[in-house]
Amino acid sequence: MDLVFMKISYFKFGTIFKYCMLDFYLLDDDENAPGYPEEAGINIVGSIDFETFERLKAKKIIPERFDYHSDFRWDMSLVQQIRSNIQKQAPNDSGVGPLLQLLDIAKAHGSGLMAFAD
Repeated sequence: MDLVFMKISYFKFGTIFKYCMLDFYLLDDDENAPGYPEEAGINIVGSIDFETFERLKAKKIIPERFDYHSDFRWDMSLVQQIRSNIQKQAPNDSGVGPLLQLLDIAKAHGSGLMAFAD
C-alpha cells in the first residue's frame, strides 16, 4: 500500500500498531461489487484516513450517508458530484488532496470507486 501522500491513523493494541485506512479501488459502474478486492483482482488506487474522511463529511464534501467503517461504492456520477463539491466548497483546502487524487484517477479511467474498510 502506498502511504506516501497519506496521513496515517492508528490504534494501539498492546505494543502492536494496526493502521486503519479506507482503501479505494477502481470499479466500473457496470461491474458487480466484489465481497473483497482480491476476489475481483482489482488494485488499490489510494487510501484515506479516518480523520480526513470525517473532516470532509463535516464540510459536506463527502455525503453524510457514507460510513468510514463500512464498504461502499461511488459510481461515476457520484465521483463527479463529490469533485464538484470540492470545487464549490473547498477549492483551496489542502486537506482534500488525497480525495481529489482518488477522484482524478477514477475520472481518468472513466470508472467509479469501491471503498473497503480495514
